[in-house]
Amino acid sequence: MGAFLNRHPFTKSLIKVAAYIWVGYHAFIIAALGPLIFFAILSFAFAGDTADTATVNREVVYGDGFQELLSLKITGPIFGESDESPFAFAGETYGYDIKQQLMEAASDDYIKGIILEINSPGGTIYGANAIADGVKYYKEKTKKPVYAYIQGMGASGAYWAAAATDKIYADYGSDIGSIGVIMGPFKYYDKPVSEAGGLFDGGVVTQNGIENVVLSAGKSKDLGSPYRRMTADEIASLQKQINNEYDNFVKYVSARRAIPEATLRTQIGGMSYDNKTAKDLRLIDETASRETSYEALADAAGIKDDFQVTRTYVKGGFWQTLLSAFSGKPAKQAAATPSSPCLYSATHLAYAGNVAELCSR
Repeated sequence: MGAFLNRHPFTKSLIKVAAYIWVGYHAFIIAALGPLIFFAILSFAFAGDTADTATVNREVVYGDGFQELLSLKITGPIFGESDESPFAFAGETYGYDIKQQLMEAASDDYIKGIILEINSPGGTIYGANAIADGVKYYKEKTKKPVYAYIQGMGASGAYWAAAATDKIYADYGSDIGSIGVIMGPFKYYDKPVSEAGGLFDGGVVTQNGIENVVLSAGKSKDLGSPYRRMTADEIASLQKQINNEYDNFVKYVSARRAIPEATLRTQIGGMSYDNKTAKDLRLIDETASRETSYEALADAAGIKDDFQVTRTYVKGGFWQTLLSAFSGKPAKQAAATPSSPCLYSATHLAYAGNVAELCSR
């Protein structure tokens, strides 16, 4: 065959061209259909995990006994509830989701107690209160112990949630307390000349020259507009609202931790504290490691010699997991009016930190 082709170079060239076309055609097909074939194979391989809805599972995080303690993680800023998107990011806690887990746990006889593992600066009041309500529901329904374990930070709204439990343990070097309520900041630009108009323009230049028009109906509907000062009445009204929320916070902690309200207002205030000071102020019960906290809860539940700690996690369907790997963080709902640059700056917050951090999430 080789000798024949050598004697007929034209035929040899035609065969080469045909071979190149054949290879090129199949290479094109593979390139075009390859991803579809790949995903089809994966879909078949994960045929039992391709549902659109996520499933809730538990994993053992400590111990090898039979009796079960449930660990619920409260990490990052606390918001109300997650949306229905499969692309929700980790690093945030949704108070109503935790409350739902607590309510479901109340009907699970295998669970003998719950520990809230907290590392959070707090967040929305309604989110923190939802967790506290969930703890109350669980305790009333089951009469079983609920402990809090602070690892790193348990401040403001996160402390509100912790105060709902029977005992609060904190890991070494934690930041505890910050019993206060904040709202804002509200910006005011005095005599603006220009404002950012492009990617590399920054800030607002002020000194007469730019006209800003905000149309609204209803007294103070444009509250928070950076182009007018807040009135004395508006400031007084907002301060009254903050005071009301603060009163609720103080009364709750006072009742749960047996700390006089006067001490909370005049001595403890909105600062956060180290472990020793926090214990002296009765904000926590003990400084201890995570394992020691688990053991203490197991002892309170009467299962110290035979327990395991489990943690609930949500396992998305195959396509949810695949798509979330390539997704960006979902945008949060915008404020109801154009006056506020961030939804959370116009919300009463039990949060220890710069509200701008929440606005950028």
